[in-house]
Amino acid sequence: MGFMLKEHDIYVGTLQDQLNLRFAPAMGGKETFGGLDEMVALQKEFEIFKVGRRFRTSIAALNLLGGAANPETKSRFYDYLATLRGVRSSTPGQSGDAAIVKALVRNLSAEKPLPVYFALHDMRASKDSNRVIVTERARPLFYMDQDYLVISLPLGLASAAAAEPAQRHAGTAPSTAYLPQGALLN
Repeated sequence: MGFMLKEHDIYVGTLQDQLNLRFAPAMGGKETFGGLDEMVALQKEFEIFKVGRRFRTSIAALNLLGGAANPETKSRFYDYLATLRGVRSSTPGQSGDAAIVKALVRNLSAEKPLPVYFALHDMRASKDSNRVIVTERARPLFYMDQDYLVISLPLGLASAAAAEPAQRHAGTAPSTAYLPQGALLN
């Protein structure tokens, strides 16, 4: 994300938290309506997520970031989400964007939908890491006895060689994360 967020890299964790809170497990009774229960209701009423609609568009419609992030961070985050159309996924023949949308549509319309956890993984860890990874059922949080639909987004550090000329030219710190060109579908 950092290639897109540049000096706003410090917000990556906050943006991830916003996504995760929106799809979180129920926290109590009707007075705490939100998270997954609200997403299921919104999906049923408005089809927020729809096959053929970009993930970025659906997230923007949810106004996850509202006034919490400055407009530049918000724009750059949406730009990052838009790049997922050109990223492979763990689902053969589907882009990262399409795989995310299809998984969310399927999950939110299920008889027993799972909360959704958006993870980040190092896209440089292996040759196959440079993609969106969708896991239908997993326990990403060791401290919670809860299954989730896990959607892991690729993220990587900018190489020192690529960052150095930009740093010398601008006199600023290099971006710390990026979505590389190699992530694009062939």
